[in-house]
Amino acid sequence: MKNRNLVLAVLLLLAVSLSCKLLDRTGSRNTSKGPAIDFVAPGTPLNVTVQLDKKQTVSKMIPRAGGTVSLNASDGSNFTLDVPADALEADTMITMTAVKSLDGAPLANNTPTAVQLEPSGLFFKEMATLTIVPAKEIPIKEQIIFGYEGEGRDYHLAVIDPKSKEIKIKLMQFSGAGVGSGPDSAWAATLQLQADSAYARLAQKLGELLQPERLNRLGGEGSFDANEAGEKALSLLDQFEDQVVLKEIAAAELDCKHAEKALQDLLYLGRLRRLLSVPLPDDFEEKVRRLREIADKCKASTVGASYQIKGGLDDWQTNTAVCDIMKPFKLTGAGFTMELSGGLSGTYSYTGPFNAHGTGTYTITLPEGVGKPGTMTGGGEGYAAGYKGSGTEKYTLTPIAQCK
Repeated sequence: MKNRNLVLAVLLLLAVSLSCKLLDRTGSRNTSKGPAIDFVAPGTPLNVTVQLDKKQTVSKMIPRAGGTVSLNASDGSNFTLDVPADALEADTMITMTAVKSLDGAPLANNTPTAVQLEPSGLFFKEMATLTIVPAKEIPIKEQIIFGYEGEGRDYHLAVIDPKSKEIKIKLMQFSGAGVGSGPDSAWAATLQLQADSAYARLAQKLGELLQPERLNRLGGEGSFDANEAGEKALSLLDQFEDQVVLKEIAAAELDCKHAEKALQDLLYLGRLRRLLSVPLPDDFEEKVRRLREIADKCKASTVGASYQIKGGLDDWQTNTAVCDIMKPFKLTGAGFTMELSGGLSGTYSYTGPFNAHGTGTYTITLPEGVGKPGTMTGGGEGYAAGYKGSGTEKYTLTPIAQCK
């Protein structure tokens, strides 16, 4: 047993040593310029209750070349999502739905100007921008710009463009985002939030810096030291890199299932640096290339990719065993057949009773990697008996014994 433990220790040391070049940083650290933030300790998230207005929704297929989705709400508010080229892995059906009410957030009322964006969990390789023009102008000093995950989890401040007079929220993944109003007491309560995920926690802390910076630029309210805020923001990015990204990269070298999450957080970090006009480290592109290489090899391996997929939307419900989600697969139920392209994201088509047919896109989320439980969301347009419809399907993925 001692020999076995010694061998394991040596192998671990060797694996970490082999990834040293990948982990090396160039340039000076900046972690001493701002307050120390713990990005890995469990948080105490604020979960809000979101009610959507299903009558105010729009869906549009966005190609890899990029595009725009716009929604004009019934109250006159306007939402525009701009997706740059190469932000998506594949052509994706994006749905934007107006939020009717949001309860539980530290805002002046429960009717903020907000939308929910789907498919939930969709990741962008380049930052998308959500521009919000409220029907009734909100004084800049009262604006609280926020985001949340899923259907209301982990409410937090949003990352914004501090130089824009318009409300521009910078997004690397979905779900909800908007702007509400509140007095100083509401902002003080917002500052007490401690998001749960590292992603949301970083957005919260950057929001605490960037939203006052925008207020100072546009409204001249209060005292604000832009240089100090910049140093604190850079410190946050460095701490996020040290505590989250570098550890994920090391884990990916040892087990490829961690590569996809490491790549997403590395790209998130890089895009935030660009937003803040901070130069990228010299080895950034090499790290991206290496993680993509590991992730691609992991996708090629089908071990642990067998799942029971259960869920759907309205009359379409399935409970199908899929032997390999990384390859093209089918889901069936209630006379419907859905054919999916395979992989963690892609396209699908379906046929069913009453000449039902349609197409759309899907995204699979496996937080702990292949072989662990996850979820899938899909959305698109379909037709049945001469009627047109759209919506968001939701599924759970439960690992099953490897099959063929």
